[in-house]
Amino acid sequence: MKRKHIILILVALFIGTPTNAQLLKKLKKKAEQAAERTILKKTDQIVTKKTEKTIDDATTKKSKTKTEKSTDTEATPANSALNKHTQEKTEFYKDDLEIKLLENGTLNQTQYFDADEVAVRLEQDDMPKPGYIDSEGFMYTYKDGEYTKSSLIALQSQGMMVPTMLLNAYKLPPEPFMAQFQKQTDKGITANPFNGIVEFAFIYQPEDFRFEDFKETTQTLRGETYTKFEFLNEPGYEGSYVLFDDTNRLVEIYTKVNNSQQNFEIGDMPRENGESALIYNYTPVTVALPQAREVRAQGQGLMEGVMGNIVKGGNQPKGDIDNDDYDTSDSKGQVKSVKKALKNHKVTAEMLPDTYDFDYIYKTTMVQNSKKSDAMDMNFLINTKTANYNGAEYIFNDKNSEGNSIMIFDLDLQAMIMLMNYGTQKMLQIHPIPEVKNHKNEVDFTIKELPSKSILGYKCMGLQIENDKYILKAYHAKNAPITLSNFFGFSGNKASKGLEFPNMDPKFIQQFENSLIMEMQYEDKKRKKNNFVITAKSLEKQPYNIKTKEYQSLNMFSGSKLLNKN
Repeated sequence: MKRKHIILILVALFIGTPTNAQLLKKLKKKAEQAAERTILKKTDQIVTKKTEKTIDDATTKKSKTKTEKSTDTEATPANSALNKHTQEKTEFYKDDLEIKLLENGTLNQTQYFDADEVAVRLEQDDMPKPGYIDSEGFMYTYKDGEYTKSSLIALQSQGMMVPTMLLNAYKLPPEPFMAQFQKQTDKGITANPFNGIVEFAFIYQPEDFRFEDFKETTQTLRGETYTKFEFLNEPGYEGSYVLFDDTNRLVEIYTKVNNSQQNFEIGDMPRENGESALIYNYTPVTVALPQAREVRAQGQGLMEGVMGNIVKGGNQPKGDIDNDDYDTSDSKGQVKSVKKALKNHKVTAEMLPDTYDFDYIYKTTMVQNSKKSDAMDMNFLINTKTANYNGAEYIFNDKNSEGNSIMIFDLDLQAMIMLMNYGTQKMLQIHPIPEVKNHKNEVDFTIKELPSKSILGYKCMGLQIENDKYILKAYHAKNAPITLSNFFGFSGNKASKGLEFPNMDPKFIQQFENSLIMEMQYEDKKRKKNNFVITAKSLEKQPYNIKTKEYQSLNMFSGSKLLNKN
């Protein structure tokens, strides 16, 4: 099991907030928005500024039929790139597009996307002949009387880097893009071969902007109705917006930047004052790729050796793609929330207590997908006294793994402290506990009681929660000396708001109050590989002390620099 999933489980176990309610769904998500690790950077200039035109001129539609041919004189070879993952590509890229890229009212470049060929033709004034991009990310350029093509963009690092820069430049919500990137990667497809400029039209829907960071209005322009989302909570970007037509198609991304007031977050870089726009016109387009000689850039072989294996065959077994795994409806604004938490994170090693003291150790084992080889021991460190913290130690049963890691959740400091023990090395790293934005989703559960059973000598009551995707069974002891009811986000007399149980019988809530979860079984109805069982091994009352002064602090924002706490 990946570390990010382990941390997710531990967060849900120990934080008494609506964060816990995300556990049931998040445990099965492979595309966990990996977003907190993504460093957003400033976008480069897309192309050199040349032709003087206005935004209104750029949006004027011109009719064109599919029977019109390209003006290129070169012979057109077969589109070999489209022979790979043809069905997946044509299902995603559904419409022809004319895309205009503008800076401060100047048209820099026009891109023509042919959905039948899944290819782009690029035109700008300083190019002797058009450039092209195919569906495998090969870039075609004309020089010295011939076309050559290069495949650097086909590497996943390139398919992520440029679109991520554009996401930051245009302040688009990254969650839908990241989910789609993960889906393409899982399928083994070359992700974002068109640098995101084309992909944005097929990723973003109005629903992706319906949360507190945007103001939604409807307006009529030249007899057509549009849905407009104006940016909120983005200092320095006042006046920026995203526009959709009456069929929910993306038609414009517009940003207006005031450099003096920009709200810089972690990973952001300043942009110059000015206006930028991507204008999308859904009109028939014909693209014919020219014959081209493949050339390889210096160092490309090394990059392919490092990155190429990411897409080979995909990360998921054939036919094992579940669209629910890439649903971002319950994670709107989370990347921004994480970045904000990182920016405001002021906790340092000097602020930690000298010791974290626990009086109970609760040992459990997690077995994933019924494979003993995937078993992992998790020891929960419980403080039953007045301190507002708990911890967990996780150990992999892997002969190649050395040492252990301990995660402490300090709610007074609103920090997660990761303590790493590797031989004589003792290091700690401090992370903020980000605020999780909750978005109400309708949940249809069937809930029933299960026959009781004995675990570790305790009589445990059972509860089964089921919907169309999974079955979850939990057993809990009422007479255990400690409690761990936050496993399900229960707090006081109310269930976690984020879980949204319909017509929840109060007796079920009462079952989990002041109880200890001793077994949890998760069964995914579609994919057995997601199944897991967590079972109690022992519960011991014994002191356990962690001395923070014994650890060196690894500053997450300064590379490998180690700062001694003493």
